[in-house]
Amino acid sequence: MLIISFDAVGDAEFAVLQKYPAFSGLVKKSALFRNVPSVFVSNTYPVHTSVATGLKPETHGIIANTEPFPVNNPVWNSREAGIRAKTLWQAAAEKGITTAAVFWPVTAYSKTIRYNIPEVLARPGKSQLLTSLQAGSTLLQLRLFLRYRKLLDGVRQPNLDNFACACMTDILKKFNPGLAFIHLTACDFLCHEHGRHHEGTENPALTKAFESLDKNLDALLKAAGDERDIILFSDHSQINVHTVVDPNVILKFRGLLPSSNDGYIPGEHGCYFECCGGSAFLHKGTLPSETVENIRTAIEQSEGFRRFLSPDELLASGYSHAAFGFCAKVGYCYGKPQSGVKANHGYPLDMPDYSVFYIIKGMGIQPGLMDNGSLLDIAPFAAKRMGLNL
Repeated sequence: MLIISFDAVGDAEFAVLQKYPAFSGLVKKSALFRNVPSVFVSNTYPVHTSVATGLKPETHGIIANTEPFPVNNPVWNSREAGIRAKTLWQAAAEKGITTAAVFWPVTAYSKTIRYNIPEVLARPGKSQLLTSLQAGSTLLQLRLFLRYRKLLDGVRQPNLDNFACACMTDILKKFNPGLAFIHLTACDFLCHEHGRHHEGTENPALTKAFESLDKNLDALLKAAGDERDIILFSDHSQINVHTVVDPNVILKFRGLLPSSNDGYIPGEHGCYFECCGGSAFLHKGTLPSETVENIRTAIEQSEGFRRFLSPDELLASGYSHAAFGFCAKVGYCYGKPQSGVKANHGYPLDMPDYSVFYIIKGMGIQPGLMDNGSLLDIAPFAAKRMGLNL
């Protein structure tokens, strides 16, 4: 089985992808699930871990792309040890099935993935190459880096996807793993940088991403062969953004908290807003309830505020420990205003034009449009298909 992730390619982009030969050819042979809700919080690492476990973030424990501290320079949730549930690759290893992963989130320092090129970001001042080599299959990564490094331009896209695809096709042909995962991020990277397609108008940067995805999909399908099951899914969509709001600024300038002479510092008094793109969460620390209510009122009156998150949303996302959570209107997101993002994710699942899709190809699977799809169904389906104990 080969599981392919098209990061940030929402259901709204499905019609665009259908124009490309490899994708449209795969769809014709596959069971298709459209207009599928993502997993909240709809960010890459929580969703990919849900796809790998069949569980919501509240259970598997990966609730954000990054750890909350340090607030101003967070660390990515790259380590497999952070997952509190059995993954497909762990279940496969238990059965003696060889596994491979290329840039799949939350696989760094995995003890069970035989051929592993993890998605891991070096800390400031550290070597990216050395960090990657230490976090995955060292000799494999070194061989593939030396062979395909000319495809790279730092982390620029679609170069990075081209490198990932070259590595995975090499692994498939040379080692023939029983279960393989690859994460392709060209659309996510370029969408953050340039925005989604506007209605009736194509964004040239996104067209470049789709062309790359289809070309790499074609190479992956040829390397996988006709006998291998294929699952392709999108993890979340994106919403175009014109304004990025930092709610921590509200704490700093509204005089809601006692602060040092230097003004409020996120994390002071244990209180800070954790920004997750389309949503944000207040960690209240030692603040009294009255102060928390004052902060809640200030947030409700702030620019870009859409609504507070429900108790069910907080529970499912793993943020039931937060004092409260809230989400942004279309056109707004939460984070660092200087980031310059043109589109973002992390919104609740009721946002308009925000659903995803997935497709499954394999022997005995009836092609055509199916009903009632869920990303949480992918792991149990894959486990049953391969006879795994998930």
